[in-house]
Amino acid sequence: MTGLGSGIDYESMIGAIVGAERAPKDNQLNRQEGMNNAEIDALKEIQFTINSFRDKVEDLNSSRELEKLKAVLSNEDVLSATVDSNAVAGEYSFEVTQLAQTQREQLFKVTEGSMFTEGTISFGAVNIDIATLKGDLVTEQNDKKAAHDAQVRQKIADQHGLDVAADAAAIDDMLTNSANPDFDQARLDNYNSLQTIYNDEITRLNDPAQGVKLEELQSAINSDPASDGVKATLVRSGDGISMVLNGKDTGVANALGAITVTIDPAKVNNNSLDLALPDNAQKSLQAAQDATVKFGSMTLTSATNKMENVIDGISLNLKDTGTVNVTIERDQSSVKSTIKSFVDNYNKIIETVNTYTKSSEDEAAALSGDSATRSMVSRLRGVIGAEYSASTYNTLSQLGITTTRQGTLEIDQKKLDKALEDDFEAVSKLFLGDEINTGMMDEMMVVLDDYHKNGGNYDRRIDQLEVNNKQITEDREKLDARMEAKVLTLRAYYARMDSQIAQMNQTQNMLVSMLM
Repeated sequence: MTGLGSGIDYESMIGAIVGAERAPKDNQLNRQEGMNNAEIDALKEIQFTINSFRDKVEDLNSSRELEKLKAVLSNEDVLSATVDSNAVAGEYSFEVTQLAQTQREQLFKVTEGSMFTEGTISFGAVNIDIATLKGDLVTEQNDKKAAHDAQVRQKIADQHGLDVAADAAAIDDMLTNSANPDFDQARLDNYNSLQTIYNDEITRLNDPAQGVKLEELQSAINSDPASDGVKATLVRSGDGISMVLNGKDTGVANALGAITVTIDPAKVNNNSLDLALPDNAQKSLQAAQDATVKFGSMTLTSATNKMENVIDGISLNLKDTGTVNVTIERDQSSVKSTIKSFVDNYNKIIETVNTYTKSSEDEAAALSGDSATRSMVSRLRGVIGAEYSASTYNTLSQLGITTTRQGTLEIDQKKLDKALEDDFEAVSKLFLGDEINTGMMDEMMVVLDDYHKNGGNYDRRIDQLEVNNKQITEDREKLDARMEAKVLTLRAYYARMDSQIAQMNQTQNMLVSMLM
């Protein structure tokens, strides 16, 4: 504000005084917060690369990865094979003589559109009586008809604030009487249409010349709680449609057991096929059987076409009959890929560290001069460059993996391929160690566990930096409070000064007027 008595802009003076006092502390807090945030981002990025690298180290520290095997098949049309580390390298010959299959049974074959009035179908704990089913379906249609009628009348009652029971006559009049002011022809037409459908279904089921449809009989079998996964399907052929019962699972143990079909041809309407003929009567379409595989003089059997761990570490998935040779050998391409991934992820750590520790002429890096990060890299390099006595390959360099001037690793692929070809076990021991000596991956895990995820050195530093940022926020709030108090104090001070100047000016003006 401008002083009324003095004409001086005290508010600008107050702003300048407070700004000059506030600026150093503001700059200090902003600078510290910026440094903290930059360090948090750097630490998180480095920790992310460490976590990714640790995953690859865990892979290389597992015999499943370094001793991975693969199956090479002479005929992939007969079977496929999967192997794990328990398998023994070598050649295996299998002859698939029979595939596992489910039981399939034709219950009967009739003309499309046939309907049934009596008869029974039973298997296992399932017993379908067609006469009983017909009664159940009639009850179901009656229930649907009543539910639809109640729904329509309830909707009318709700629309007009009526009670369904007490105002039944009024509701019926609204529904059916075209003279009623609340009558709706479209509503009545829809109501009558659905009611007619229900009535037609009830009539059809009760008519001795019609009866239960094929689809209704199929649904009754499939929805029976005792069917336990056994399903009926309708199979259409040139002259009719067959009701086929399908077993749930393959194998002799999962056969359907006794199946009884008692249907009087006279109780089947709209059918033109002779149910007494073998092609139209109950008959077996496919017997339940186990898979059989010859392995030398042995016969291997299975209820399914997937033979799990049929030989230690080897599982077969049978596709067709025939003979196939399975060669189990080391999957060197997978091992090389795992080693390359290890190198790539190690290099990512080094490159990320270099990004956040090397300063330019214009700007200092977030972790420039950070002793903890230098220590971490030094420990990693120590593991990479160390010698290991568990293997005849004592160092990574003997595998063709060397350190560049930038601290990253590079691979001489020809040298690595030759080492894997010459002595795969020695390569494995360099990484895994043996019963007496630790390998490189065990030593690497010791280092990485100090920096890995929750509770590691970087995680604790990030937590502390975030605590420091919260303190900076609190310091800003305190600074704001002090500056607000400072403004109030200065305003009171300058207000008193302005009042005194006003009084002095008033006295001066009085004296001047007296002299004149």
